Amino acid sequence: MKRVAVFVLVGSALALASWSVSADVVPSVEAPLFGMWNRLNANVEHEVMHFWVEGSTWAGRYDKHPEPGLGFPDPPEGTSGDFRGADATNFVCEPTFPFYPCQNVVKVVEGTTQYKPPRGSPFEVLERHIVVREANGQEVMWQYWVRPGNLICPWYRSFDEALAAKPFRPNGDCIVPVQRSRSNPQPPQPAASAATVAAQHGGIPAGSPSKSSSAARSRDERFLALLATPEGHAQLLKEGKLQLRRHYPDLAKQLHLTAEQEDQVLSVEAEQTLKDEARRARCRLDPSCNVQSVPIDLASQQKAIKELLGAEKFDEYERYQQTLYQRLEVRELRSRLDVANVLSDEKAEALIAALYEEGERYAAEAKAMGRQSLWFSSGGLRAAYDGTRDPPLDAEVLSSAQEFARRVRDRAAEVLTAEQMRKFEEIQEEQLAQVSAVLRSQADWRASGQ
Repeated sequence: MKRVAVFVLVGSALALASWSVSADVVPSVEAPLFGMWNRLNANVEHEVMHFWVEGSTWAGRYDKHPEPGLGFPDPPEGTSGDFRGADATNFVCEPTFPFYPCQNVVKVVEGTTQYKPPRGSPFEVLERHIVVREANGQEVMWQYWVRPGNLICPWYRSFDEALAAKPFRPNGDCIVPVQRSRSNPQPPQPAASAATVAAQHGGIPAGSPSKSSSAARSRDERFLALLATPEGHAQLLKEGKLQLRRHYPDLAKQLHLTAEQEDQVLSVEAEQTLKDEARRARCRLDPSCNVQSVPIDLASQQKAIKELLGAEKFDEYERYQQTLYQRLEVRELRSRLDVANVLSDEKAEALIAALYEEGERYAAEAKAMGRQSLWFSSGGLRAAYDGTRDPPLDAEVLSSAQEFARRVRDRAAEVLTAEQMRKFEEIQEEQLAQVSAVLRSQADWRASGQ
């Protein structure tokens, strides 16, 4: 089961972590790692990690939170994990880290997480949790899987931040593999020790009554107060629409919308998001309310957009949403083509449709044969394997990914010119190389007996 769980974290569907620890824990500036972190993974799951202090040791809990209102798998895949570690004493700032040269690193904690899959044996991963604080005050926790995996992915203080950062290609923000150096070009800045954090927080595990939960209540109260005023509502709506424009850069072009229609669609989505967040905030302020029971009202949003666009245009809107991953892939291809080999809009749409259809067909075939399917973070590659073997054979997984890549290439060749195909195949070879590197890293780890 070791490899399967790695795929869950590296590149399968996204699921939110459900755990009894309160989501209202807010860290202090002096304790950058303390509290709750969120991630949207490629399996369409909301992952959650909580960190607290026990004596001089950092402790943590990994889990997933169900998000049925977002259309995520319900219940999510049931892997959980427990972390134990301490402040790192030998941290190397790798040149391939997204935050290199690490001048904004404020905390590095190293330890082991024991992951417990719903089926199969528990397994351990050596991890470093690196907190980076930008000049604007935003904190990002980069989880570095040192062994096995050799990958690093970002986590955020709120799930809204995670959605805004990587809404449609969740694991495209991971670095796989991390190219390791032999020296430490720049050590991290001094950070508070676990013992200091324990003293600051009274050694209270996350979720216990504390000043942190009071701060979280104040945050919800401030949000609701701002939302209640015309000026505050307008400000929040504007911020929401700006985020959506980042998510849908070519929405108006693809749906042939006027600027006014595009603005109306974004307004509907942003307004519904505010309503959903307001319901969750009110729930968090009510001791008798369980925030996990508060659904996200997608039906109202879809109804409003359908009334705005009409049935035919709404179908196009849904199709646009379904093919967002493929649009990102085609956007990458277009960025690599020179002026003499530009991919026209018409051909780009044909390629998007072909990639989407082949992926759906492959997944349906795997399901019909009773095989488990994987979706890698490395560019949307898929693979299928015999679900009765735990873990699956490396050769089987790699061969399956190569077969899927071949099928996709055959479909792409129906659309692209020879030079465009050369670039497309170049991208695919890079993706397959990343998959091979992950498999090799896991095999090395198993062979070492760790």
